[in-house]
Amino acid sequence: MIKNKHLLILFFVAMILVVIGALFKITHWEFQGINGNTMLTIGLLSEAVVIVLLILKITKDNKSDFLNK
Repeated sequence: MIKNKHLLILFFVAMILVVIGALFKITHWEFQGINGNTMLTIGLLSEAVVIVLLILKITKDNKSDFLNK
């Protein structure tokens, strides 16, 4: 199973994608057919999936050592 620290890394990568998508949307940039809407959609959906997985993992494991599982 995926460790919590790997889920957090995926979450931060998705956050970066959302920030870059917002920049693309504000400045009306497009890169090879990928625009701000696409980046924001992918980033926000991946953040939601990671949050759900993280919540399920936290509630399943009741140990206090959060990051080193």
